[in-house]
Amino acid sequence: MVGSFGRKTGPWRMGVVALVVLALAACGGGGDDADGRAATTVPAAPTTSVASGSDDSTSTSSPTVPAPVPTTTSLGAPDGSSARDQLAALRIDDRPNPIGDYRREDWSHWDDIDGNGCDARQDALIAWSTVAATVNRSGTCKTITGWWVSPYDLVASANPGDFDVDHLVPLADAFDSGGWQWSASKRRQFANNQAELVVASASSNRSKGADSPDEWRPSNRASWCAYATGWLGVKVAWDLTATTQERDALGQMLDTCTLEGPVWPRGGEVATTTSIVTPGPVNGGGDVFFANCTAARAAGAAPIYLGQPGYRPALDGDKDGVACE
Repeated sequence: MVGSFGRKTGPWRMGVVALVVLALAACGGGGDDADGRAATTVPAAPTTSVASGSDDSTSTSSPTVPAPVPTTTSLGAPDGSSARDQLAALRIDDRPNPIGDYRREDWSHWDDIDGNGCDARQDALIAWSTVAATVNRSGTCKTITGWWVSPYDLVASANPGDFDVDHLVPLADAFDSGGWQWSASKRRQFANNQAELVVASASSNRSKGADSPDEWRPSNRASWCAYATGWLGVKVAWDLTATTQERDALGQMLDTCTLEGPVWPRGGEVATTTSIVTPGPVNGGGDVFFANCTAARAAGAAPIYLGQPGYRPALDGDKDGVACE
C-alpha cells in the first residue's frame, strides 16, 4: 500500500468509485426531497367541470373520484385550509365574558354595505333561493318569491316571510369572543357579511338564539358538516376565540363530513340570475279574482305575490309586489 487510503490511486481505486456511483444511482439518491425523503409520484387529482348555477360536479378524468362540492354561500375556509386545520387554529379562551354588555343595536345590520341597492338580508334571500328569485327593485329592493330550504330543519317554502336570515355565529357570541373590542365600523361589516348569513326557517333560527355549537345543533344532522365548517370559517377569518366545549362540539360535527364536503343539503344553491320586476297594471290572477283582501284571506290565498293567481295591483297597497300582506 502506498500512502494513505484517501490518497490511493490506480485502476483498483477507480473501479471502487464506479461501483459506488452505480449503487447510488440504483437507489435513486439524486431524486430525494430536500429533507432527505425519497420523492413519491402522486396521481394527479381528477379535474371537474361545474355547470353554471349548479353545485353538481362531474369528474372528467379517470379514475373517477367523487370531487368535493364547495358550499355555494361562501361559508367555510376563506383561505383554502381544511376545516380540521382551522379547528386546530382556533384560539381557545375559557375566561368569563368580557367587560361590558352586548347590545344588538351596536351591531348595525341589514345594511347595503356593497352598494348594490339591496340590503344584506335581501342579498341573502336572493343568494339562498334555489331558483331565480323574483325581486322588486322599484324604489327599494325586496325579494318577492323564490324557493328556500332551511338547512337546519329542511322546512321549504316559496314565501320569504317564512324564513329568518340567521347570523351563523350569533352577534352576541361574536361580542363575547372578541368583538367587544371592535369598532362600530368593524361590527357593521361583520353583521352584514354574507359569509356569516344563513337563510333558515323562523322556528329553527329562534330555537338556536345566541347558542354556540356545544349548546345547539341543527335538527337536520346532514347539515352538521357545513354548519361546523361555516362556523370555523367565520371564527378564524375574524380572529374570534372559542371555548374548549365549543371546539370539541365542532370536532364532533366535522366527524359527520363525507367525501361530498360541507354542503348545505337541498339549500344554498346560488341563483345565477334574478328576475327584476316592477309593479304595474298587470293581473296574474287569470280566472282567480278576489274582490278584496278579506276574501283572499278567507280563501287561504294571502299573501298573494306578483304573478300568482289572484294578484292585482288594487290589492297591493304599498306596491311592493305582495298583495294582502
